[in-house]
Amino acid sequence: MFRTFAEREFVGSSEVYTRLSAAIVERPDLADPLYAAPPRQRRAILYFAAAQYLLRTSATGHRLSEYLPVLGGTREPDDGLVPAFADLVSRYGPELGELCASRTTQTNEPLRAALLRPAFGLVARLLGDRPVGLVELGTSAGLLLLADRYGYRYTGPSGVRRVGRADPPHPLLLDCEVRGEQCPEYLDDSPLIASRTGIDLHPVEVDDPDQVTWLRSCIWPEHVERLARLDAALGEAREVRPPLIAGDMVGALPEVLAGVSAVPLVFSSNATTYLPSAAQDELVRVLDAEGRRRDLILVVNEAAKCGADLFTAGVPAPTAQAIGTLTVVAWLDGQPTVEVLARTGPHGSWLSWQPQRYRYAPPALG
Repeated sequence: MFRTFAEREFVGSSEVYTRLSAAIVERPDLADPLYAAPPRQRRAILYFAAAQYLLRTSATGHRLSEYLPVLGGTREPDDGLVPAFADLVSRYGPELGELCASRTTQTNEPLRAALLRPAFGLVARLLGDRPVGLVELGTSAGLLLLADRYGYRYTGPSGVRRVGRADPPHPLLLDCEVRGEQCPEYLDDSPLIASRTGIDLHPVEVDDPDQVTWLRSCIWPEHVERLARLDAALGEAREVRPPLIAGDMVGALPEVLAGVSAVPLVFSSNATTYLPSAAQDELVRVLDAEGRRRDLILVVNEAAKCGADLFTAGVPAPTAQAIGTLTVVAWLDGQPTVEVLARTGPHGSWLSWQPQRYRYAPPALG
């Protein structure tokens, strides 16, 4: 797992985490505390978030902080990085294990709204003036429920397109590179939002300093701009305060949908990947049953196997750089359709527009 993160996830984006992951491949004992986490949560991003949380709380002043720009560090990764990390693990192993056992990865990156925005534009075209009730699966602090509060700047082959809020706080003017075809006209559209609700096992309360510290600890070391964007988005969340439901995203969904009077627009971004396959299948059954009796739209920006593939007979594998597949599943008048809009990069930095319709054939429904 750490080798995969070193070679695919962190490389080119975090030199600190790339080097630490590679070191753990050679010295697995450096990750012993991660075994305290549930099996599906044993990921490098959780482990390093736990380490950063300690640096922000009980291990303030530790020399590992010197390598983390998000903590004010200015030291370039050198031969002292791995020994510094090893020292943290040695001194705070039990605390790391406790964090890994009790916390979950909650990288609530507002920039991912730039990937959802084209799908929301398509939803606006499909529904016309009919309002939607947003329901986010795996909502964390609910920052993606605020997509209409952000401005967007898409740069692609045809130049720059500016959409969304005209006067957002500077960190919330979200830049996204468009590869391949330029996004269609409906990128300018946005559905009328009647309600917003998020579901998460452990929703982040934006007024809780400890929870916010954990959320900030999930930012990768070099991503200072992401930290500023997170803080600005948290400010928007404190103004809007969308209801956040503590519960399993599948188990709580029927009751949440029952309380949505507008057309439900259910969406997820890098969330269903954490569900076991049985729970993913149950999610499909819940959505299909609801969509057969009322209009319903699902937008997923997930790895294909955790999103698009759940509703089709299979989507062609993405390019090596693509992390997600932006997909819209719409049940209108009881008839479901599936359209893959784009391949997407990590954290919302780019999308490759490749619209293609597929036959609705969820494996979970036989």
